[in-house]
Amino acid sequence: MRVTIQQVRPQGEHDNFFTSTDYVRGTIQLDLQDGDAITRITVELSGSLLGSVIAAATNPRDSTMHAVDNHKLLNLCDNLFPPPHLPISPKGFCLPNGTNIFPFQFRFPILSTCHDTNDFIAHRNTTLPPSFSVQAPNNAARAEMKYLLKVKVERPGRFKSDVTEEQEVRFMPLDPSLPPPMLWPAHSKNSRSLLPNAVAPAGEHREHCMVTLEVTLPSPAILYTKGSLPLEVFAFAKGLEPRVSSPVRMRSLNVSLRTEMTVTVGPNKTTWPLLHQLIDHPDLDIEIHHLDEPPGQISPDLWKDCVVPDVTPSFTTCTSMQQHFLVITGGFSHGAGPIQMIKTTINVDVLTGIKPASDGAGEAEDESSAEMTYVPWRVGSERHLGIRRRSGSISTPPPAYF
Repeated sequence: MRVTIQQVRPQGEHDNFFTSTDYVRGTIQLDLQDGDAITRITVELSGSLLGSVIAAATNPRDSTMHAVDNHKLLNLCDNLFPPPHLPISPKGFCLPNGTNIFPFQFRFPILSTCHDTNDFIAHRNTTLPPSFSVQAPNNAARAEMKYLLKVKVERPGRFKSDVTEEQEVRFMPLDPSLPPPMLWPAHSKNSRSLLPNAVAPAGEHREHCMVTLEVTLPSPAILYTKGSLPLEVFAFAKGLEPRVSSPVRMRSLNVSLRTEMTVTVGPNKTTWPLLHQLIDHPDLDIEIHHLDEPPGQISPDLWKDCVVPDVTPSFTTCTSMQQHFLVITGGFSHGAGPIQMIKTTINVDVLTGIKPASDGAGEAEDESSAEMTYVPWRVGSERHLGIRRRSGSISTPPPAYF
């Protein structure tokens, strides 16, 4: 006896991934050499989130023991055999020799379905997370989201084991449905006092200046993987007399995308970062304008060729959260003074822009239109996405998390 899963799906722009509202279609092929009795054949589409963290809170004396949690966020099951009009028989049914074909079909939902009752965890039926597998440095934590198609052939008799077969399915969620921008562009800034010389002669007054590094992103603060970087960078200097003071110059500019992964299992929690360098210009020589002169915008030509890396998008679940930050660091000098660094950070959501696959079967979309209209935004992203109120242009608010 041999069981094979054969998927059938239309070709699209995201052949390697399924997304929310996509159909998972195919057939289960059961090859029999001899007539064999079968009790039941079931196929399941499931998604499980594994979290593992060093149990420092519950086992402070053991730095190697891990607390483990396995959350099932998706569980769709279909009975392929026997047909609905036949009752399940403990003696089973005899199937003919050769190849037996059983078609199946599932559809990915938008929201997860968490039924766990662990009191230590804030359970949320959030948007289904993407397929991923990550591990913290020094094995302090790990997390994995895996989607599987699994078929089980049950056979009668104490000495006949069931036959199973499984196949991994890669998943990427749709982007959230966002209202129109309701805030000014997302921005962040930081300031630092600079000196014109590293060491001044005794009794000589050293002229200080305050330099501010400011960055903005269009609202909502979203980056798309494999997309451009819609960044604006400004640098201002104040506290100087333009005609007599030494100039302030930008000497370097570095932009990185910082990914922070947080895994929580009960009272145990671990967060670790991963940096993706986007641009690095270590040898700049740009004179900074003062505040009373035209705004000191840095030329976007410095990052015009920058492409956002193909990272896992932002997501939040019961036990795992991945969020992203743009980290901008500028090096500045005043006169002959040393180069001093100013760093500022913007919280962003990273999305993929993935679209549902076209339905090759030509089925009507009326039933799914309401479902596809709204995809909830990520829990914790309201502030930097500019979500302050309901927009009058949206008749129904996106479904809320609970």
